[in-house]
Amino acid sequence: MATTTAQQDFEAWKAYKANPNPATRSNLLRRFHGVIFSQVNKWSGPIPADVLESQAKVLAVKAFDTYDPSKGTALATHVTNNLLPISRTVYTYQNTARIPEHIVMKLNAYNTAVNDFTLTHGREPTTEELHDRLGWRPIEITRVRDYNLKDLVESGADVAGRFYDGQNADDEDDMVLEGFYMTLDPVDKRIFEHSTGFHGAPILKVVDIAKKVKLSVSQVAYRKTHLREKVEKYMKSPSLARRYGR
Repeated sequence: MATTTAQQDFEAWKAYKANPNPATRSNLLRRFHGVIFSQVNKWSGPIPADVLESQAKVLAVKAFDTYDPSKGTALATHVTNNLLPISRTVYTYQNTARIPEHIVMKLNAYNTAVNDFTLTHGREPTTEELHDRLGWRPIEITRVRDYNLKDLVESGADVAGRFYDGQNADDEDDMVLEGFYMTLDPVDKRIFEHSTGFHGAPILKVVDIAKKVKLSVSQVAYRKTHLREKVEKYMKSPSLARRYGR
């Protein structure tokens, strides 16, 4: 009697459960490639397909880990049901349109890095491991993790509100300014930090900043003027003006 695809899938699942390692996990993911991509293709559009694919694979692995054949549900059905949160991810992105694009890009980069690492190693990465992969400082990783849409999506429609309800205005402001900060060259980053206290840096006088960045006082003053012009549009936020307007 010929072995059915479902039986082959089940045997691959048993091999994975008996020895959960990258090889058995990858084999099982390959077998469910069609199921995974049917959901990715269904929902891609608002979100890049590679971002959805990365999340879908993590959800599929969680389905493999939680599958209980004694409950009578087919493995393929269990995997498909566990891929449904993808639709909520799309809903969340569609309802957070006010999030600046650079923040969405950072969230995408963070989620992709976490998902790829999780698929390879069977666990989520540490901050240090994300630093090695993304090149971000720990404080950036922590901030993005706090705002991570992948984690917040379980709360459904209130996600946009949690970004913008004003209860965490200072954290939101820091996310906005982080995008601005990342566009600066290394010297301007230090000038910005010591001029505003951003990232917890001590606020210094121009003469002291000049010593730190090894520029003349006039050069630092010139750069500060241009930084002020660049960041002026952000200062329309009352909380930003309160914290950094100077």
